[in-house]
Amino acid sequence: MEQALRTRSDEISEYGPERAVPPARPETDGIDKVLRFTMPARTGEAERPAAPVTAREFAAAIDVVHEAAQAIKDAEERSREAESRTQIVAQRAAEELKHAEMRIQALESRVRAAESRAQEAEARAKEADAWLRQIFSTIADELPTRRPA
Repeated sequence: MEQALRTRSDEISEYGPERAVPPARPETDGIDKVLRFTMPARTGEAERPAAPVTAREFAAAIDVVHEAAQAIKDAEERSREAESRTQIVAQRAAEELKHAEMRIQALESRVRAAESRAQEAEARAKEADAWLRQIFSTIADELPTRRPA
């Protein structure tokens, strides 16, 4: 027990009370590497040995990782929702386009039928006009003309 207290007090005196985690713990060794990697070295300074990560720093780092993970999950969820809405809108647009094309085809068919009927009516009108001219001409030629008295 006394040796544990002495070791603890040595740690406190060597690293300060806020840095009381021993440097060679395997569970924090990886986070030490990550934190050292993320901290840029200052130019012109000799590299100092990195102090071990405290439990508070480790917990804060884990909290940041959890917050980042949650932010990523939230962004993914928003992305999925936006993609879903986009697919719904695209599907509706495709259906509306299909219906519009069908209406266009139906209208084009009606226009062709109307043009055909108009051509037939025009042909009948020309034929009727030709018959009327023929009748008028025949009447004018065959009826005796009155002579003035």
